[in-house]
Amino acid sequence: MLRDVLERGARASAQVTEQSAGLSPEDSHLLRELVMGVLRWRSALDEEIREASDAPLERLAPNLREILEIALYQLRHLDRVPAYAAVDEAVQSARSFAGPRAAGFVNAVLRKIERSPRGRDSGVARSESESAEALALAYSHPGFLVARWIERLGLEATRAVLDADNRSSPLDLMANPRRSDRASLQRALRAETIETDESPLTPLALTVRTGNPLRSRLFADGHFSIQDVASQALPLLLPAGETLLDLAAAPGGKSFAAIFLGRATRAICLDRSLERLSLLADNRRRLGVPEALPATADIRATPLTVGQFDRILFDAPCSGTGTLRKNPEIRYRITPEVIARLARAQREALASIVPLLAPGGFLLYSTCSLEREENEDVVASLLAQAPLLEPAGIEAPEPLAPFLDGNRFQILPSATSDGFTAHLLRRVGTV
Repeated sequence: MLRDVLERGARASAQVTEQSAGLSPEDSHLLRELVMGVLRWRSALDEEIREASDAPLERLAPNLREILEIALYQLRHLDRVPAYAAVDEAVQSARSFAGPRAAGFVNAVLRKIERSPRGRDSGVARSESESAEALALAYSHPGFLVARWIERLGLEATRAVLDADNRSSPLDLMANPRRSDRASLQRALRAETIETDESPLTPLALTVRTGNPLRSRLFADGHFSIQDVASQALPLLLPAGETLLDLAAAPGGKSFAAIFLGRATRAICLDRSLERLSLLADNRRRLGVPEALPATADIRATPLTVGQFDRILFDAPCSGTGTLRKNPEIRYRITPEVIARLARAQREALASIVPLLAPGGFLLYSTCSLEREENEDVVASLLAQAPLLEPAGIEAPEPLAPFLDGNRFQILPSATSDGFTAHLLRRVGTV
């Protein structure tokens, strides 16, 4: 799986879910922890392996690098796997992949690391540094990202984001009020040994502490969906209206949240991917939300009537730098050039979207990115080119107030949420 993610561009979370089918809950959890953990800490793991090995990592036989990374992750980050078991498993794996000589090499490297006094303390020391380079290595993040976050967010906020990115990512649920209220759902899940906590940010969100809700009969019966709490909060930034146009909508979570939370009575859900729209249609049936209407279209050339919609939500395809705890593979793919390319695409898409907005209507532009180029700069460019648009102050429920600044909403990655940025704009005029 690591090779598929790092060399072939696969999505880590989807890989783990697919390969977990048929495993026991314990093995499924361990598999996810190993794959996601190595991806979160890979640069730091590789540095330690390099120091203990005479052979360059890039020249190792296929799979040996990953075998070493998995073993070292267990030694450094997992308390319940005995060191001897992690080393022995790595040696046996190396022998099966590349023979006795490779097994001896892996054994020698890991034994040397075990004897080293370096351990976790050096990583902690680097994490306390004020150097972007040291922090990037300690937390296995791209150096350019850490440097720009320090400049834009400050050192302490950056360190908090890095720490959050490298923690396990719990599942967030959105209760379906058409089946039960949040408290009743929490009790029903507890009866199935699934423990959850209520999120203070939105009235329908639960965060899973233990258990696998995807195996619950309540999921199959539509009592809840899987959705990050920050994503659930986005519709609460829009004034209530009737028809919501949700662009790049699949798999539909924000449309469902808008309807459940009273921000829309129906939603037209556009996406250009038939495969992803099929997920939206499945969720629509399971949750019982016929008011969410899926349609295939390219948002750059929609077949919709100009000036028709008084509420538009565009959660744009983006770099995803606010979601590195859930999607750790992004850190090995993101570059300044990728961010610039995505920002151009976002500006082009918005230019096509603005004419659909009715006079007096509201447009909520959001990304799961922390980057100024994809957020503030895109909005500034749009306002400069569209004189009929103006910033609109966001009036949201009190729990979201700490994340508001005029027409801007930003929540940074934390132990309880991914990172999101959103701006609310209004078309001048009356409906």
